[in-house]
Amino acid sequence: MASRSYDTILTFLKRNERSLATTLFITGFITDLLTFGLLDLPSVTFLFALYLVAVLITTVVAHRLHGSRGAITRPISILAPLFAQFMFGSLLSGFVIFYTKSAVFSVSWPFLILLLLIFFGNEVFRNYREHLIFQTLLVYFSLYAFFIFALPLYVHEIGTNIFLGSTGITLTVFGLYLFVLSLADRKRLMSALTVILISTILITGAVVGSYVAGLLPPIPLTLKSGGIYHSLTHEGAAYVVQGEKAPDWWDLRSPVVHHLKGTPLYAYSAIFAPGAFTTSVVHEWQRYNETTRSWNTKSTVAFGLSGGRAEGYRGYSLISDPDPGTWRVLVKTLNGQTIGKFNVTIVAADSAPVLIEQSL
Repeated sequence: MASRSYDTILTFLKRNERSLATTLFITGFITDLLTFGLLDLPSVTFLFALYLVAVLITTVVAHRLHGSRGAITRPISILAPLFAQFMFGSLLSGFVIFYTKSAVFSVSWPFLILLLLIFFGNEVFRNYREHLIFQTLLVYFSLYAFFIFALPLYVHEIGTNIFLGSTGITLTVFGLYLFVLSLADRKRLMSALTVILISTILITGAVVGSYVAGLLPPIPLTLKSGGIYHSLTHEGAAYVVQGEKAPDWWDLRSPVVHHLKGTPLYAYSAIFAPGAFTTSVVHEWQRYNETTRSWNTKSTVAFGLSGGRAEGYRGYSLISDPDPGTWRVLVKTLNGQTIGKFNVTIVAADSAPVLIEQSL
């Protein structure tokens, strides 16, 4: 009776493998969406590494035991890919949280679209050989997304050389992974290897291109707070600013600044970085040209950043007597990655507006 029940469970799992895999994928996704934001950076990094190790092991086991009918190996061959799907869902949800926290949506949307394509691709690739291709490429993407932020955390800095190092480590680890897959089942891997290698090159090119274009968020830097103010002074450990009343939370329009001719405006930002992390930050003041429909840079100010302060490392820039119009301040790294931005509409004023003083 027990043996019959056991066989019934295995048959059910095998028959419903695709729907169960999708369910576990979504469960892993939702689980981390609810929990990752509550963890500190070391814990998040450790979980990512743990998930990756679990994914590497379970995908190799599933590859080796595919189609096995042994009394012991058959249940493992069924459960391994299901567990891998849960881990993939956990990885992707963690990446969504981690990457979107480090950039404005206008920068991170390509990554979010890529995540959606990966999710729906999990349903599109139905036959087994195609599933191997998709799963292997998902491993590569997960490795890449992990090392892009793990290496900067380890060396305490961010930059082009660090990004290239992350790319090199990813390719090396993925090469070792393919080697292990070939040891597990060479014939099956070779039947899909050409597509895997070509797709790997395309993914690498897309990620490198996104980095060069400044589309990748500058993990682990995160904009904690900031804004545009009429005055700013540094008093002891605090920045004292004076600015106009902030718009209501539901008002999606850009804040309006009433500017007196001949006076400067200040951009203040607080950026979180891990302890011992050092880099430089740029404030790029841009005004929108209604005629050419483009943003023109009017001022660029760079300053150093040191990590470790929970509320973020604070810095500011100013622009002298800006013209009325639509403005924005981009907060960027020296390599052009956007950490955040402040949009503002500057209008000419005949008298000083009512200002609110704050200590930041």
